[in-house]
Amino acid sequence: MGILNNISTSIRGWFGYPTGYYPLVPTPFEVFTNGETIPFVGPASALHFTPVYRAVNLISNDIARTPAEFLSNNLERIWERPNRYQSGYDFIRQMSQQALLYGNAFALINRKRNGEIYELLPLPIGSVTLDVTSSTPIYKTTDYGALDPENILHIKANPIEGLWANSPIQLCKTAIIIGINQENNIKKNAEMGGLPNMAFVHPAVTPLNQAARQAIVNDYLKNHTGKNSGRPLVLSENMRIEKLTSTSVAADLEQARKYSIADVSRIYGVPTSYLSDTSGNVYGSMEWLSRMYLDSCLSHWYEAWKSEYMLKLGESPLFDTDFIIRPSLAETFAALRTGVEASIITRNEAREALDYDPVEGGDEFIVAKNMGQGGGQTNLGEDTSAKVSQGDINGSPQI
Repeated sequence: MGILNNISTSIRGWFGYPTGYYPLVPTPFEVFTNGETIPFVGPASALHFTPVYRAVNLISNDIARTPAEFLSNNLERIWERPNRYQSGYDFIRQMSQQALLYGNAFALINRKRNGEIYELLPLPIGSVTLDVTSSTPIYKTTDYGALDPENILHIKANPIEGLWANSPIQLCKTAIIIGINQENNIKKNAEMGGLPNMAFVHPAVTPLNQAARQAIVNDYLKNHTGKNSGRPLVLSENMRIEKLTSTSVAADLEQARKYSIADVSRIYGVPTSYLSDTSGNVYGSMEWLSRMYLDSCLSHWYEAWKSEYMLKLGESPLFDTDFIIRPSLAETFAALRTGVEASIITRNEAREALDYDPVEGGDEFIVAKNMGQGGGQTNLGEDTSAKVSQGDINGSPQI
């Protein structure tokens, strides 16, 4: 019964049910020494900042949906279905999200008596500590007690301090605080109605007193805003309306927002276009961004999974990342044609890359006519040198 209770507690932790091992609701505010308050920033609360939410979900989803191959059928099964409660996609996505937010993600490696891996059970956030006081590190878990390192799958974000990684959110929380505060300022400005965008200009020599000016404002708000916004406005005494433009504040807000998005991009290695508007990107630049995203971001996480699987499970997955930087059909045809004409691949190998059926004679290499010596080769591989005079070959025609 004890083991069943532990598993039940772990399952509740996966889905965010109260476990008592970590605070589910963070402290709402931290206070500066000058009395100003700022939003509390932790791994969970940072998800309320949309660039962080987008970056974390983008990375974890892409890792989870990347095809992986194993030589071991059992590890192939574990990757596709790590336990009885989760699919491989959900498990990998959950573990990746925890590592992206908290720096560390843990799963129990449950083995059979013969040592074969039976399942991987994710452990609740905050239920695992690492004891390095002895010569051999020990993982201490709330659910399963002390465990040797070979029994814990540990995905780490950036292990600055040896075997334990720090949370990217905590390391870079200043930038995220600035971004969240900026969003709050935009919200407050919208709630207050924003800045004035129009003015009533009175041409009278004698200035209007405060009571008269306030009466004009009240009359306008009462009769020409809200449900009365469509009613015609009649001005008297040569009064006119001027539209006010105040772009400095809006520009500052937009600039601050771009800076915050750029900071999140630097934290996680995700291109800024993936976290904001992409309407200005053409296909060529998007392809370049995809390659940069794979090289500067995803490749590091793939290595984290590969190294941990190799260390703890004995084999690393072979990731197929072609879907991330897959070229267009026109580019694919052009590349395959170049390979066929250069005799690097056969026509059937090119057709196989396109998932086409092989054709008769397609396993022979093709040599282009202009690649043969003295025109002696056709693109069918037939020798036609007898049809060419010796003078033509040497460059001096015979007479």
